[in-house]
Amino acid sequence: MQTLRTRFSFAFRSTLLLLTIALLSTPAELQAQKKNTETGFVNAVFKDDQGEHPYAVFVPQNYDPEKKYPVILFLHGAGERGDDGLKPIQVGLGPAIREQADTFPFIAVFPQAEIRKESLLAGWLADSPGGKRALQILDQVMKDYSINADQQILTGWSMGGYGAWSLAAADPKRWSAVVPLAGGGKAEWAPKLKDTPIWAFQGANDRVVFPSETKQMVEAVRNAGGNPRFTEVPDVGHDVWKVAYTKPLFDWMLNPSTRVTDTAPLLVKPDQKRPAEVDADTPFVPALVIDNAVSVRLGNRFLKTLADAVPSMVPPDMLEGGINDIYDSTVAQGRSFSVQFSGISYKGELARAAVEAYAADTLNIQLGIQNVNLYIGTTYVSGNRHSAVAGPISVSIGHEEPVWLSFDVRPYIRDNRIKLQLLRSRFNIPQNNWYVSGPAGVSTRGLGMTSEKVSSGLVSGIYGSKWRIEEEVKAIVPGLVEELEKQMNFDEASQIVDAIWPLPVYHPRMQLAPRQVLTDKQGISLSFGLTVAAVDSTSPPGQIQRLNSFGRSVNEIPKVTDLQIGVAPGMLKPLTEMLVQADVARIPVQDIPGNSFDKLADPQTMKQVFPDLKQYGEDLQIWSELVLTRPIQVEDGAKAKKADSNPFRFVVPQAAISMAIKKSASDKKWIPYAEFTLSLGQDVEPEIVDRSYSKRALKLEWEGGAKIGGTARFAPDYNPQESNIDQQKMRDLVQSAWDGWTKQGPASLTEIPDIELGFGRYRINQVNWTAPQLLATFTVPELKLTNATQVEMEYELKSPYSDWGGPYKLKPGESHVFDAATPLLYRRKVDNRMQVFTLAAGSHFEFLPETGNASGMLFEAADN
Repeated sequence: MQTLRTRFSFAFRSTLLLLTIALLSTPAELQAQKKNTETGFVNAVFKDDQGEHPYAVFVPQNYDPEKKYPVILFLHGAGERGDDGLKPIQVGLGPAIREQADTFPFIAVFPQAEIRKESLLAGWLADSPGGKRALQILDQVMKDYSINADQQILTGWSMGGYGAWSLAAADPKRWSAVVPLAGGGKAEWAPKLKDTPIWAFQGANDRVVFPSETKQMVEAVRNAGGNPRFTEVPDVGHDVWKVAYTKPLFDWMLNPSTRVTDTAPLLVKPDQKRPAEVDADTPFVPALVIDNAVSVRLGNRFLKTLADAVPSMVPPDMLEGGINDIYDSTVAQGRSFSVQFSGISYKGELARAAVEAYAADTLNIQLGIQNVNLYIGTTYVSGNRHSAVAGPISVSIGHEEPVWLSFDVRPYIRDNRIKLQLLRSRFNIPQNNWYVSGPAGVSTRGLGMTSEKVSSGLVSGIYGSKWRIEEEVKAIVPGLVEELEKQMNFDEASQIVDAIWPLPVYHPRMQLAPRQVLTDKQGISLSFGLTVAAVDSTSPPGQIQRLNSFGRSVNEIPKVTDLQIGVAPGMLKPLTEMLVQADVARIPVQDIPGNSFDKLADPQTMKQVFPDLKQYGEDLQIWSELVLTRPIQVEDGAKAKKADSNPFRFVVPQAAISMAIKKSASDKKWIPYAEFTLSLGQDVEPEIVDRSYSKRALKLEWEGGAKIGGTARFAPDYNPQESNIDQQKMRDLVQSAWDGWTKQGPASLTEIPDIELGFGRYRINQVNWTAPQLLATFTVPELKLTNATQVEMEYELKSPYSDWGGPYKLKPGESHVFDAATPLLYRRKVDNRMQVFTLAAGSHFEFLPETGNASGMLFEAADN
């Protein structure tokens, strides 16, 4: 079965990367390098006049100081800032190296950005302390190890992606290759980068760094005469490093080319296995458990669609294997004989499948198998002074039509996993749908034993022992049930959780696990609990907090016939309360995607609010953070404007814009200056919108304007020369910033990809708020055919399990729409020849006129 995978992104772990200048090794340094024999990830310390700075180096296995190695400088994201020297290897390049540590050919350097009170996007820039120190650390590594100075590669993710663009522009000739991930820069850097090999990556669904940031830099370099490669990965968000850091990219780093004008292909499909997750080396320490946080309903209509897709999804060898020797006895002409069937194997095809919930706690699964060949290698017959050995015997089952293997299971939960208890199984071979081929050869010993009699007896005996074959087939069912259990993951529901996150601040680490399951006549209901990790795994709470009053219990889940996922927005309150207590629910306003909050850190703008700031002149620096100081609440919204709408309400009881200042960029210390304490509440109307014919998005329509109230005041220890504050101007600025944020993609629009089931698919088509849940319903998508010619089209369609339907007659300018979860075969006679195509589920096709072809041709329509 297709797994439904969840992606919980850490919303603001933007990267800061620092790069260092390489120096050629002297003979004395080479002697020092010979002392460095430790391989793998090695901890080190860089010392300067600011103190000690831990960092990490990856040294290839079988490191040889007589050999020159390429070096990669990796700049991490904002979430890995600190001074432990360990976090930088836990996200991005580090996990990717672990996947191939035995063969990874590069030395890799992992500096760490230490300063937290600066823009996340500026932490690795060329003129920042972090950026300068990163280059110094790289220089130190080049002295300590044998490195090829002509192969220095620079890469970074998020905050580090910005750093990669900046450091590359500051010294473009130093780098043999530059790989920015989810990071942008300034267009004025582009002319310096036109001769530098660049391959940039961006997730199409990134809600932290907008795809436009990377695209603008790539386009600027191209306009300057460069040829950067650019890969935008569909259905991937901010953690694009999980797709980018794979062997094709590392191969390119070793031999980059600037002469690439086409868009680079995807390295890994989004649904394939990727390098180790972001928290691979960080323990997941539970701090909060929210029961009934998410519900999933698998109605029988969805289960039927899922079953139709099963034959295209199961591994080819699922119905292939061996059977232990079978021992039997028989009596012929008054003599007793023992029979041993040896070397038994089987191989078959899965033609159909059916899944249906038909009773309380009972799920029926049927597998239609065909062309099964049961091969018996050797048969031994032995009796008193009589024996025979027969050659291979073949038993063919299901050669006319599929034979159905049916079994009932009871779904239940154990150890936070869905398990299946086998209740009963049924398998009956119709007499007209199987046959036995006699042995290829028989040798006999004993008076009266002839090959004809032995052959006839064995064939008759097998026909008479059909029940034994049926029992052997049923014996494979427990193994099939175990395989089904392994595939029953329901992780995709977290995308709905991610879509309702209202503020641009840190996302907690979470794990979704089933807690309850209920089977009825219409389908299966599942209730999931959400386990939330401690913000700091080294200081977990003394006791795990457990809550269960936010969603629906398994008995209360609506019994729809399609697929429905329900999320309880009310759980945002304990989630954000956790972040408030840990003081991580904050973000610099200049790092909020969309730039709508930028004015709150603009000196000229803020001088209008605080006239006192005018005394500091034109070099004034302002640091502003949006800080959540009380947890978010979710309530029923006001009476809906439309009869079919039902909004819910986000309430932020208290937040703050916290400000600090520096008289100039050269000052080292920020001075606490002022704070604007605010509260807001706003109704949200959820709906599904069409991004294109095949793409759907969850839109949160923020009704009206947020009613923001608040008051600005100076910091307690600051004595202003001018004490006036324009409170209304400040409220207007915050109001405008919030309205700008909620009207942009990250706060209002989240693309929900189709759930792919083998060659078929299920598509979201409805979302509504029914307290206490936001319910998203997925249904069979529509296949659409449009006639854009001037003549009537006549065609036929066929599903994988039906006869040809039609003929359908489509008039010019009109369309036909079909519900089709799986691909359909299409055929039409043109010039006495039959055209046959496979039409993908949920797609749009058009009959278009062709030159010299009055009957036109069918093409897949542009998805826009």
